[in-house]
This record gives sequence, C-alpha cells and structure tokens, in this order.
Amino acid sequence: MRFNTCNYSVVINLQSAEFCLHQNQIAALEKRLKKINSSIPSFNDICTLKNGVLRYESISIIPPKTGSKKQKVLLVLGNPSIMSVKHGMLFYSRRDGGRHGFWGKLARAKLVAPVVEDTREREAECRWTQLLEDSASPTYCVGLTTFYSFPTPGSDDEPFCGSAGVEKLFEPVLKQIRLQETRRLLSLPFIRDSILVFTRKSLLKHFYKTTGIKPSYWPIRGEDSSGDELADLLSRARKVRSSATPLLF
Repeated sequence: MRFNTCNYSVVINLQSAEFCLHQNQIAALEKRLKKINSSIPSFNDICTLKNGVLRYESISIIPPKTGSKKQKVLLVLGNPSIMSVKHGMLFYSRRDGGRHGFWGKLARAKLVAPVVEDTREREAECRWTQLLEDSASPTYCVGLTTFYSFPTPGSDDEPFCGSAGVEKLFEPVLKQIRLQETRRLLSLPFIRDSILVFTRKSLLKHFYKTTGIKPSYWPIRGEDSSGDELADLLSRARKVRSSATPLLF
C-alpha cells in the first residue's frame, strides 16, 4: 500500500549552473545508481537519471494542519530507505519484516501511541492516519522528515546505505545538496515553533552552521538512544526553547 500524500518528488538538473557536474561525473553517478538497482530492483521505480536530470521520490510525514495547541516536534532523520519510500512510511519494518524498534522508542517518549497490528501494512496505515490527523499523542504534534531526501538501502551490508551512502553518491556536489536540503527544511511551515530534533550529529552541525538554529540531538541507536532519553530531552527543550521563529532563505 502507498500513502501518496506523504511522498513527494525531487528533480535535480545536475548540469545546471548550481551543480555543474561534468559528463564523466554524471556517468560515475549513474554507475553507482545501477549498482543499487542491481541489489534492490524496486529502486528503479523511484529513481531515474536521464540526460543529466535526476528524478526521485522521497517521503515526509507531517500533519497538514498546524493549528493544534499541542507542542510540535519535528524529528529530522538521516535519509529515507528505499523501502520507506516504496511503502509510504518511514521505518516501515526491519529487514526481517518485524516491527522496527524506532516506534517503541517514540511510544516510550509519549510521542506516539502504541500500535499493534498483525501486518506491517496495517500498522503503517494506522500510524500514517494518527500522525497526519494529529491523534498520535495527547501532548505532542509530531512530524517526521529527513535531512537528505534521497532514498538509499537501509541495510548496512548494501552498497551506499544510509545518509553516509548519500554523501558518497553525491560527494562532488555535497555542498550544494546540503544547501538545497536545508532550504527545504526551512520552507516547511511545520518547523515554526517546533522542537527540532536531529538524529545525526554531523547533519545537525551542518544545519546549525548554515542557519544559526541549533536543534536538539537524539541518536536512534547506541548510547542515549532510548525512548526515556528522548522524553527527557523533550521535557528540557520545552522549558528552555527559544520563541524565535526560523527565517526562510
């Protein structure tokens, strides 16, 4: 099932004045994309590179109405997996098809309500509805997006996985990509008055350096990645967060 209202399209002319990639650089990128597609054939359904123009689908899950009196929280993940874009839901499932632990941590932090269904598809539909209708939490209005919009394999043993994979793919124009993605984030109406939480420290630093806006940091994995840690972070942020509104580029 696809929840297309959360998917969006990105078009980048890699030969434009902003990116200025040469033909050999475009050919190298095309070769890398084919390597991803050879491992995950469905990648070809959401990403194409033709005549120097890159087109791909991405995903954000953000409530369309922002009039709620609840505290808004915008979680900025590294980048979406190909599976997330394909199914229209971030953290759709683990590699083995099981429920991703991300959702349990968010439930522990009181950002979402626990959802238990007999299939990942039904779970995704339920979460999608709760998030977009702002019924996932009585305390918070939650939005989920990514810093890099480009989808990559989610598994560590796949080529060019995760946000590190995005940085390898687009190394010659990474500065331009980061600037473009920062502009996209700042253009989201939901970012206003939100507690902004990044899950990748390196991307947080780039965002802070570019905008002067310093998000909170919560790692998805490893030390300090529990739902309780996230709950404490949000509690502190509600007390000290600035009332300043981010300026658009």
